[in-house]
Amino acid sequence: MTDGDETRAAGSGEGAEGGADGGSGAQAARSWKKVDHHAQRDDLGDRFARGGPADFLYGAVVSGFMLAVSSTHDASSDFVMLAVAGVLVGYWAAHVYVSAIGGRFRDTDHTITERLRLASSDEVWVLIGGVPALGVFLVGRVLRLDVVDAALIALWFTVLMLAVVGHLAAHRAGVRGWALTVETVVAGAFGLLIIGLKTLLH
Repeated sequence: MTDGDETRAAGSGEGAEGGADGGSGAQAARSWKKVDHHAQRDDLGDRFARGGPADFLYGAVVSGFMLAVSSTHDASSDFVMLAVAGVLVGYWAAHVYVSAIGGRFRDTDHTITERLRLASSDEVWVLIGGVPALGVFLVGRVLRLDVVDAALIALWFTVLMLAVVGHLAAHRAGVRGWALTVETVVAGAFGLLIIGLKTLLH
């Protein structure tokens, strides 16, 4: 064995020891690098774009209507929260049931258990859409606003949220300029109808 061979052998031995000592860390680093986090975000965005917006808006509208109806001067915070959350969960469960059972006529490849699990995951945007208004209402109560005022602020927040989603949808579709503004206003206008309902009821 020549001096050069000995040097290379020693180098390879040191490399093996280094691999043994730090192999797990290096492997974890390589595994992390292999994860395409941009693709994960794109997948979430695509999933939302496919089914999320409609269910998200549905949840926001349902929670808005329930806030408008339940937030009377005599109502307590607990009553309003339970009323909105209860109806929201009921609508979500109805969506899951209809998707799982109704879709069974077309889907012969999945069991009813699998369909219920998939529907529960897909329809979760209904619940997510109702959470922001409930959160704003709760913050208003923490800030010592009365039930009516806290609900009204939550409804105005819902108007803004509907307008933002409508704006993003129109922008994604390539709408620009005044047409984009019009679509944004139209999207938020439904929230104004809910506020009008609250005004008529109370």
